Amino acid sequence: MDQQTQNSGRGSLRGTFAHILWELGIFGHYFRQFVKTRLAYRVDFLFDTLAVSFSLVVQLAVLGVLFSKVDSLKGWSYHQVLFIYGFSLVPLGLFNLTSINLYGFSDKYIIQGKFDRVLLRPVSTLGQVLCESFNISGLNEILIGTVVMVYSATKMNLIWEPVDFLAVIVLGPSASLVYSGVFLGITAVSFWFEDRMGLAPPVYNMIRFARYPITIFGAPVRFFLTFILPFAWVAFYPATWFLENPEGSSEFSKLAFLTPVVGFVVFGGAVLIWRAGVRNYSSTGS
Repeated sequence: MDQQTQNSGRGSLRGTFAHILWELGIFGHYFRQFVKTRLAYRVDFLFDTLAVSFSLVVQLAVLGVLFSKVDSLKGWSYHQVLFIYGFSLVPLGLFNLTSINLYGFSDKYIIQGKFDRVLLRPVSTLGQVLCESFNISGLNEILIGTVVMVYSATKMNLIWEPVDFLAVIVLGPSASLVYSGVFLGITAVSFWFEDRMGLAPPVYNMIRFARYPITIFGAPVRFFLTFILPFAWVAFYPATWFLENPEGSSEFSKLAFLTPVVGFVVFGGAVLIWRAGVRNYSSTGS
């Protein structure tokens, strides 16, 4: 009996894994079709790419102007801050790539009743919403962020070990889960309350705080960005794995290990809110 139960459990696990792979394959088709559609209008695609790239270059130029007036920010050098800034663009790009449908979710899916169609498909509701459309500009942010990191690391003569490359692969996507979790949580509230005030835009504007060393802010802001709206885990804490703390302490680099934990906790909590919202959803009847 025990052997039969064990085999049943293994079969269930294999079935779950196979279903996950099947859904990932479907979402991969979503992405390929979207890219084909965007490339059908190549001029529009080119202008969108140039606009996003120009905006990022302007932001980097502002950072350069700031450091032309000061030698450091609370002990952090220009290239250290530049590295943190570049790192912040990688999880931001990963988030922006799949988050476009979270904006206006209440109006598009709830009020207009489009979510009814989502429920009829035998695929994850969250996956459908995230992958129905993509923001290709996220790829620009990932690319520019990577270039900025490589440039600043070269200027600081950072010696990268194999574990550092592994850290980028792990910490970047983990940090993006923080963004995804925060905005998914805000979106999921739409199942109970209409978000006509637009909570997402002001919260999105606070992302800019994640692009600088958290130590340059006062204690209340540091606490808020670490424990309440945890954007400090998007760039500063994981980026300090590669950087030397101006005060000589290794506390921040140790905290970098917690980034995957924070990412999964924030995103996992948002998924639970989403699932509760789906159960609470009632059709508009339209």
